[in-house]
Amino acid sequence: MEILQVAERNRRRALTSIAVVVLTIGWLSPQVAHAETGDLTCTGNFQFDFSPPLTATSTTADAVVGGGLVNCQSPNGRYTRLKSGVRTGEGTATRHFGDQCAPVMTIVEKAVLTWNTGEKSKFDITVNTDPSAGRVTISAIFTSGPLAGDTANAYPLVHPNPDCATIGLAQLTSEALQVFWE
Repeated sequence: MEILQVAERNRRRALTSIAVVVLTIGWLSPQVAHAETGDLTCTGNFQFDFSPPLTATSTTADAVVGGGLVNCQSPNGRYTRLKSGVRTGEGTATRHFGDQCAPVMTIVEKAVLTWNTGEKSKFDITVNTDPSAGRVTISAIFTSGPLAGDTANAYPLVHPNPDCATIGLAQLTSEALQVFWE
């Protein structure tokens, strides 16, 4: 009799475990199926040029950005026509503190992205280089054109101009970064 009770208890535990797994899968699946997949992702590069170069005594400069996007994919299928683009823009860079070649700074710019389709998107760029405020980030809020209302984020590895130690920070570049729109 005791052996039958143990067998029945094990059978119930097994059925309970299976039920928990099935319920968990059923509960998780709709969330995964409805998760936001994002509007677009592209590989890109950029270069910021600063005039005058940022130094210990020159902490504000005009900033001009250029760069490109390639290999764009639309995970949710809404922007499949956008395959590549070219960025241009102007704004201001302010060095808050830090070494002139690895400054904690803010770059704020208004920019335009001209897509392979000829369409233009206007956007505002903000760059964070303060590691205490999180990862080095380039964020762009799209204000018009394709992707209007979206935010694009990239987490670049940035490089100063090679002669930065002698002339100051004249350029900040990043190559092969991934950009994500949501």
